[in-house]
Order: sequence, then structure tokens, then C-alpha cells
Amino acid sequence: MIKLDYSLQTPEERNQLVEQILADNPDPPEKYLEILADYLVLCMEKQEKKEKKLLTDNRMATVNKRETSFEGLVSQLENGEDGIYNLITENKNTIFQPHITITKKDLEEIESLKQLREAINIWEAKLKVTEGKDAFVIKKALIEMRKD
Repeated sequence: MIKLDYSLQTPEERNQLVEQILADNPDPPEKYLEILADYLVLCMEKQEKKEKKLLTDNRMATVNKRETSFEGLVSQLENGEDGIYNLITENKNTIFQPHITITKKDLEEIESLKQLREAINIWEAKLKVTEGKDAFVIKKALIEMRKD
């Protein structure tokens, strides 16, 4: 079997090589077909990322956060269009996502939020005295708890 050439960067070049391999070996093992498929797909994903055609989860979160109807905003403000332009003179992001903070009142009223905050404080204290893999695991857990 012909060895795969990972220096080929375009999907077209890789496709030619795969076609040549399949022409030389008309009945390759199933495992080898999977390897050939990965060889083609990974190159295509890289190229799509470069062209920004591939929408990852993080990219979609950003896009969804910023998708706001201009007409919808205008109808909510008393000044109409002028109100929007006044809002975005200093920071255009103010119209996209409101800044939400947790108040002391929220902590008193929402028991689960209070418990989550206490758990975060406990794990932050443990993180200061932990090293290695355990520290990594604690950091990941803290990130998820803060997201919640």
C-alpha cells in the first residue's frame, strides 16, 4: 500500500492520492478505509476553518449572542434609532448582551446559588494547596461551577 503523504495540504491533492491508492488496491481492509476517510476529512476541516465556513460551538455561541434584530431594539426604545446610537457611542457591546451580576439578595433567596458559591470557595481553597493532575481537575470543575 502507498504511504499517506501528510505534507499535502489541499483536499484536491489528498483526494488524488487516495484515488491512486484505491486504484492500486481495489479491495482495502475496512480499517484502512477509515484511515483514508480521516485523511481527507481532517484536511477539509482545516481548510474550512481557514475560510471561516466551519461553525464550531464557540463560534455559534458568539454568533447567537450577537444576533439581535435592529427593528426589535428600535421598537423597545423611546427614542427609536437615536436611542440605539446613543447606547453604542461608547461601547457597541452594550446592546448585545446585558451584564448580569449576582447580588447578596440573590444569594439569600436562591439556596442552590448559595450552595454553589460555598462549593466554589471550598474548591478554590483546596486548589491553592494542590498540584499536578488534581489541580487540573479542580480548575476544570471550578470553571464549570462558575458557568452555572
